[in-house]
Amino acid sequence: MTALAGCAKIFGSDTTSSDDVLDVCVWSGNYYDRFEESVVPLYEDEYGVDVQLHGGWNDILVDIRQSSGEPPYDVTVADGYFYHVGRQEGLFEPIREDNVSNLDAAIDHYTEIRTTEYGVPVDGAPCNIIYREDMDFEPETWADLGADPVDNSTGIGIDTGFWWFPVHAAAVGMDDRELAGELYEESLHDAVFDELRSWNINSWASSGQDIWQAFDDGTIDVAQWYFEQTAYDIDDHDGITHTLPEETTGYLNNWCVVDGTERRDQAEEFLDFLLAAETQTTWSESSPALFCNAEMEYANDLGEQLPTTSEEAQQIAFPDWGYLEDYYETFDEEYSAIRTDN
Repeated sequence: MTALAGCAKIFGSDTTSSDDVLDVCVWSGNYYDRFEESVVPLYEDEYGVDVQLHGGWNDILVDIRQSSGEPPYDVTVADGYFYHVGRQEGLFEPIREDNVSNLDAAIDHYTEIRTTEYGVPVDGAPCNIIYREDMDFEPETWADLGADPVDNSTGIGIDTGFWWFPVHAAAVGMDDRELAGELYEESLHDAVFDELRSWNINSWASSGQDIWQAFDDGTIDVAQWYFEQTAYDIDDHDGITHTLPEETTGYLNNWCVVDGTERRDQAEEFLDFLLAAETQTTWSESSPALFCNAEMEYANDLGEQLPTTSEEAQQIAFPDWGYLEDYYETFDEEYSAIRTDN
């Protein structure tokens, strides 16, 4: 994930008939690149349908809202926040589960924490801690971001746009409640933001590139970022390593059929394809993401780090927007104030 930024990118053949094209929207950046390289060819070869790939961030829902019944995408990715907002605004078609048989193979926890009525859980990523190897300190938990060696370092880099992940990480590092439970009790909200405020934050990143640049510039020694954008990239950066806390936060993508599409059957077929164990096994070779099919097999050693069961998945505090929406403006303002103070 990166910060909310209105960028868009499109991939596809200009000579293909619209009847043979499925418009699919994914996150911009290296998520787009890896999806294009690994997932798109698999689908096109198997189904004989070309994928017109679009990339974006906050413009995804905006474009659907403004489409006047002619949606720009047939299928879109949606993290927890986008999925919550999109359902409320009627931007997604209900999923006909008979057309998405692979949903039965999804890890139970992912289908229990959010409704699958309008979108199916496919992939995501936990947050991990990136740090310099020469710090003489190995942060293993989110509480360690408040430890003296980190306080005395050059600083921490965190996400500037998707504020709910650093805030959840701060809550996970506290001991008063299970996982990020402090964030879900109004009386403890101030304590969570006080914890975040105590961190030695010295860089606010809107992309993975920003994080790596901050390390290269000597601006930070530690960072909160996303495993999916770290595990396969970190070898390109000398003297930097990472750890995935046993208890953490992270994002989960539900994939949706966009309301008004004329290719609803084909779109649901695509969702079923994304959920297939074979697809996710191949996908993991190019993307170290969390995948939701219980029968997929991770490439390399990813299966030793990422959840493969409901019990393991329960160690990730995924934001609950049914609760958080009532506090969105308050939390957003508080987060902005912390950034201003830094």
